[in-house]
Amino acid sequence: MIDNKINKYIHSYLNDIAKVLCRKGINANWVTISGLIIAFLCFIVLSFGHFYLGLILIIINRFLDGLDGSLARLSKPRKFGAFLDITSDFAFYALIPLGFAVFSPYENALPTAFLLAAFYVNGSSFLAEAIIVEKYNIEIDQKDKGFFYSFGLIEGFETICFFLLICSFPNLYVNAAYIFFGLTILTHVIRVFRAFKRLR
Repeated sequence: MIDNKINKYIHSYLNDIAKVLCRKGINANWVTISGLIIAFLCFIVLSFGHFYLGLILIIINRFLDGLDGSLARLSKPRKFGAFLDITSDFAFYALIPLGFAVFSPYENALPTAFLLAAFYVNGSSFLAEAIIVEKYNIEIDQKDKGFFYSFGLIEGFETICFFLLICSFPNLYVNAAYIFFGLTILTHVIRVFRAFKRLR
């Protein structure tokens, strides 16, 4: 919901770091892959109940996710880079709840199933709209993105806040997961209605 505002605030800081990395010849894809490795490490530590370490790894992953975009914009845009970035993001969003489910299957498996189903449904509308916008050359002013980004009620920032909340207070996971499930499904419904108006 406020990703765009947050990005405008932090881009200048990330751009300064990205310029240094660019001069050293570091490729944006390697930053993306590093973030994906961090996501898998986070899944492992959450599976063993190390929630505060998981919180730190989540922050590192998101830092790298922002950095790879800033780094990519300093060079020639590459289609594979955009593909790798979004697939890595989706992997990250799935791995964090999955870590909680592995840690405590009896309590956390069902809310995690609901949550991942909501992520799947919401992600399908996000990607489907991007594909149609690209296919029919619908003009959208998003030059800083490698693909069309459909903004919504629940976006990256809200999801990260949710992840940080459940890592800080893991005993709230079940209730928080069901609430976030509802908000994510609501985001999907809003996106479908908006796409109906935009894509007719």
